Amino acid sequence: MRISWKLAGVLGACLLGALLAVVVGGWRKDAAVLKACVAAVSGKGRADLDPATVCPRPIAADRLAAVRSRACDAALSASPENLYGAATSCSGPVKRVQAERDVARGEAARLTNDLNNERLGQDAAIARAAASAATQAERKARAAAALQAAPRDAGGLVVCDADCMRARWATGGERP
Repeated sequence: MRISWKLAGVLGACLLGALLAVVVGGWRKDAAVLKACVAAVSGKGRADLDPATVCPRPIAADRLAAVRSRACDAALSASPENLYGAATSCSGPVKRVQAERDVARGEAARLTNDLNNERLGQDAAIARAAASAATQAERKARAAAALQAAPRDAGGLVVCDADCMRARWATGGERP
């Protein structure tokens, strides 16, 4: 029985050594993959290293998101705004906010145009009202002048009837 325990101990030590070699070998492999990934992402490695193929998926996805984010920022901060660049590189929520902003800008421009048209219409109405008031005041003044120029009796009453007024106007007097 002693031999079987010894054999089991040796066999266990061998298995533990093999497991340790696999784990350390896996770590070394992971370290090599991560070194290649760092070289591909930083651009300091070989030019043929593509981060999407060399790096693990989560790292490649995060790098792609960062690259697109930088491209989106560059497209949105360009002057004038690079709409094609924004459409190809920005995410859905950014595009939605951009579309909402564009709609709001269009609505603001339409409302500004409507307001300017209303102001122009109001200015024209004020000008028409002022012209009408001036015409009415002129007519009233001429009528008052005609009444003042009409012949009066001793009591101050006008003695000229309609025929008299027509005759006065026909002789070149000013018409009210």
